[in-house]
Amino acid sequence: MKKILIIDDAPDSRLILKTLLSKYDVSIVEAEDGLDGWNKIVKEQPDLVLLDIHMPKKDGFSILEDLEEEWLGVPVVVVSGDTTDDTVQTCDYYGAKAFLKKPVILNDFKEAIKVVNL
Repeated sequence: MKKILIIDDAPDSRLILKTLLSKYDVSIVEAEDGLDGWNKIVKEQPDLVLLDIHMPKKDGFSILEDLEEEWLGVPVVVVSGDTTDDTVQTCDYYGAKAFLKKPVILNDFKEAIKVVNL
């Protein structure tokens, strides 16, 4: 069973992503801020991270940078309301597999999570 880590400071966003994942045979772990998320990446070793960008304690950019620096190889799909060109390009530069804008569109979500063959 694949393990998915959702890192987002907004409880409603985590609930929406969990609901979208409920159709798959996956284990879901949640983190409510970036620091908690980073600790769970290291501890849980997820198969996929769904990552918000703007969060307290540690933002999504820092997590993407740390993943690249540590060579952890965990695929990341960014899920954010910040869709500026700079944000999308920075996420791409640091290796995000996909970028989904909030609110998430079901077909876009299904396409983005194909990176882990659920």
